[in-house]
Amino acid sequence: MLPEPIRADAILPWEDGLILDAAEADLPGVSIVIPIYNSAAFLEKTLRSLMCQDLNGVELILMDGGSTDATPQIVEHYRDILAVVVMEKDKGQSDAINKGYERASQPILYWLNGDDVILPNTLVAVRRAFHANPGTEVVVGDAYLTEKDFSPIHHFRFSPEKLAFSYLLDYAAHHLIQPSVFFSRAAWNAVGPVKLDHHYAMDADLFLGMAAKYSFLHLPRDIAYSVYHEDCKTRDKRAESITELALVQARHGGMAEARRTLDILVGLFNEAEAASSVPAPAPAPQPVAPPRASDNVLEVQLAALQGTVEKNRALLLDLDLEAM
Repeated sequence: MLPEPIRADAILPWEDGLILDAAEADLPGVSIVIPIYNSAAFLEKTLRSLMCQDLNGVELILMDGGSTDATPQIVEHYRDILAVVVMEKDKGQSDAINKGYERASQPILYWLNGDDVILPNTLVAVRRAFHANPGTEVVVGDAYLTEKDFSPIHHFRFSPEKLAFSYLLDYAAHHLIQPSVFFSRAAWNAVGPVKLDHHYAMDADLFLGMAAKYSFLHLPRDIAYSVYHEDCKTRDKRAESITELALVQARHGGMAEARRTLDILVGLFNEAEAASSVPAPAPAPQPVAPPRASDNVLEVQLAALQGTVEKNRALLLDLDLEAM
């Protein structure tokens, strides 16, 4: 039985009648880092999704970057399930993840953002997969990209072929869903930590590094919902996230793939430019008003986007020259 929620809308649709699948005593343990900052709008759902698991052998490490909203109250309400709680200013999500894993004690590692959910009985299934396949360093399950109400946007179904490095290198088209990826401490020690200067593609960089070194094991079941909403970093800062991903691909040897990713950015610029050139309907006569700062917002955005395109084409050219 889960505790009473702070907010009624935090109750998950599968809580009623949930039967927990108990973990066997010999299964490897898992440490889960929860990196958050001002996550009150969704965090309670994330924590309740973790409670829809057998948490024996599971270590939950919550890393809060100094939230100023209602996050501390939510954390306190669910404090009993958390092995570690750190609430202090950090250098961003990558820093929180790295510091969380420094505190981790279990052989399987995972992180769950404060706006995603893990599906019921996932942890025991993942632990069994590692246990039944000695030498496995990365396990990837299927997942959904969803709206905030969990209505599906896209269903990601993987396969061994879709988890190969050569396939994943075109990451903009063939990306993983971060909350569906579990990895061993050995894989983290070999490829991590995540880079502090990566704010959008830190998971892509980490997973591409692991894919280059290890074969991934596919777990054919849905294990997570990655929630796509208006406050997502990759939605709010799409140009920046595309640019960072292209540079990550280039550094992993995918120059052609990086250029294709940058073409997405060029497409965004062209779409915005086309939208700005569509003549607006003639307005009714109005008194002349002084210009407003917002009148030139689109022009400023277009100029910034064009600058990003040109700057990062130059960066990729530099990488090309360094590789010669």
